[in-house]
Amino acid sequence: MSKRLLQLLALLLTLGLFAAACGDDDGGELGLVTSGTLTVCTDVPYPPMEFEDPSAEGGFTGFDIELMRAIADDLGLGLAVATPGWDAITSGLATEAGDCDISAASITITEEREENIDFSEPYFEGKQSLLVSDDSSAGTLADLGAVAVQSGTTGEIWLQDNTPAGVEVVAFDDIGALYLALEAGDVDGVITDLVGNQGYADDTGGAMVIESYETGEFYGFAVQEEGAEELLAAVNESLAKLQGNGTYDDIYAEWFPGA
Repeated sequence: MSKRLLQLLALLLTLGLFAAACGDDDGGELGLVTSGTLTVCTDVPYPPMEFEDPSAEGGFTGFDIELMRAIADDLGLGLAVATPGWDAITSGLATEAGDCDISAASITITEEREENIDFSEPYFEGKQSLLVSDDSSAGTLADLGAVAVQSGTTGEIWLQDNTPAGVEVVAFDDIGALYLALEAGDVDGVITDLVGNQGYADDTGGAMVIESYETGEFYGFAVQEEGAEELLAAVNESLAKLQGNGTYDDIYAEWFPGA
């Protein structure tokens, strides 16, 4: 074998090893913001789905976060969390700007949002709900003077067609501001997803959910509209695996005991 042929074979072997390394589970082929790490955008506080917890790994936890952590583990990746804001997440600006690879923030799949972001397969069914202070005498939404909702959410969309006459709708950019307004007495109730309102009620003990509304909503994880096809396929495959092997059920039972 000639020296030139040996050099050529050595070069091909080197290139092959490099390509194999790029195809390992470090996420190189997934186009991640940080190699070896799945960076997730979320919007907090929204217990039990996503919220800050200094004692948790990476400082964040909740159903969405732990499901994302399980998916990252399955893909051989670490997990990092970013909080760029709700509008940046649902408009796709967060992923386009490289703030994160994927968003997990109890995002309802809608046709309007699919114009800007791509969704994973559905992983959770949602409902809208009405939360009031525990000393409220209200029995329905029609009994309230003012109700708070987060801007750009399906709760706000639902209210457009379902707000009783005489009820004022007050929109806030930040989810935490809804509950602060309720605590301050600036509004009489909060409309948002049932899991968020029930989580707040359970955590504080000072509020209660008095109505829930079937809206046919399903949550999905979100990636950028173009260029994240490999990542989306990997996440969908991992999600299906976790749903099939019982891991999803274990995480669900941890955050929704008795459900």
